[in-house]
Amino acid sequence: MFPPGNADVPDAVRAHQDYRGAWFATLIGPLVVPDSRLVEVGRAHREVAGTGAAVNVSVINTSGAGGLLSLAGRQPPGVRVVAVESALRDLDDLAGNAKRVVSAATALDEAVSVYVEIPYAPGWERAVETVEAAGLFGKIRTGGLEPADSPSTGQLSRQLSVLVEADLPFKATAGLHHAWPTSSSDPTHPRQHGFLNVLAAVEALVEGAAEDDAAELLQRSDPQVLVSSWDGARGQRVRRRMRSFGCCGVLDPVNDLVSVGLLTPPV
Repeated sequence: MFPPGNADVPDAVRAHQDYRGAWFATLIGPLVVPDSRLVEVGRAHREVAGTGAAVNVSVINTSGAGGLLSLAGRQPPGVRVVAVESALRDLDDLAGNAKRVVSAATALDEAVSVYVEIPYAPGWERAVETVEAAGLFGKIRTGGLEPADSPSTGQLSRQLSVLVEADLPFKATAGLHHAWPTSSSDPTHPRQHGFLNVLAAVEALVEGAAEDDAAELLQRSDPQVLVSSWDGARGQRVRRRMRSFGCCGVLDPVNDLVSVGLLTPPV
């Protein structure tokens, strides 16, 4: 429902319902929706699944701390709010903005996970500390529609290092469409990071690697190098830190995981 996918509400809800019933359903989290379209999503889901079901959603809050207060107790028919994602927008005072968001988040039900998107701007490390102290989750942007929206490997490794050091669980959003880095010959299209690279960098940082080593992992394009030593224990260590990532096309990441042997579809 967000760029570059821009799916209509009925199409997004129907696809999400299909994915939740697919063989890879355990990989699929809540449907990410804007706060302005909750009612539409609920209506579309009831048309697809019937009146007895509700779709789990993660709501993108578009109105700052005040928007979190307005979401408190809001549960339109057909949806179950399980998470809320709110970006810090006051780039002149990220730490203060984080405190306001943390305070507003107390109005939400304790069962709702709150992800605070922390921009890479002056004061972002203090904002990380504030979010972690409140027991909320972090969120970082790993790409976007413009080349400038995609962080360098050095910047991304720095962000991951700070999050790991602070022991702040987080999600990533934007740009992680494939398991390994992809680029386009079109200079207007940004290079995209790979989600397996990000997972490998997080694991390395957890084990004490330097930021330069994590940055090197983010650059690798050979998937077999990234998965050669992956196992359940390693996955659990990483999952405790990196909880999820958002993507437009669910099938692209799934197919990439199948291609490197990390997922096996039923015969």
